Amino acid sequence: MNNLNEPRENWNILPNHRDGEGDGSKWNYALLVPLLGLAAFRWIWSRESQKEIEQERSACKNTIEATEKELKLKYQDIIIQNRKSLARCELEQEKLKSKVQSYHEALSAQSRHLVEERRQLEQERKVLEEKKT
Repeated sequence: MNNLNEPRENWNILPNHRDGEGDGSKWNYALLVPLLGLAAFRWIWSRESQKEIEQERSACKNTIEATEKELKLKYQDIIIQNRKSLARCELEQEKLKSKVQSYHEALSAQSRHLVEERRQLEQERKVLEEKKT
């Protein structure tokens, strides 16, 4: 620590010497008390401010976490709804696909039946023509 009773050349404030004595004036320390008071006030104020900042920071953090949690739940709900909707659409698609396939099979069966009936009719016609001749 600095000894204020032993001034150096590069100090801004030099002690006033009394008449013939080497001691400094009693007023050399006059500014020390208000400066110490200001330093203490600043230290206390900064600690209180820091506490307030930390409280606000934690409040903001809690708000952000709650919002993130809420958004995550909404996102998961939307995903579940979309998956359900997709499953319903796929089921409907499978139903329609099987319906189309059954229509296709029925149509091809009917066309085979018509082809067979036509052959039969042609054979009957040939038999009738042979009887006529």
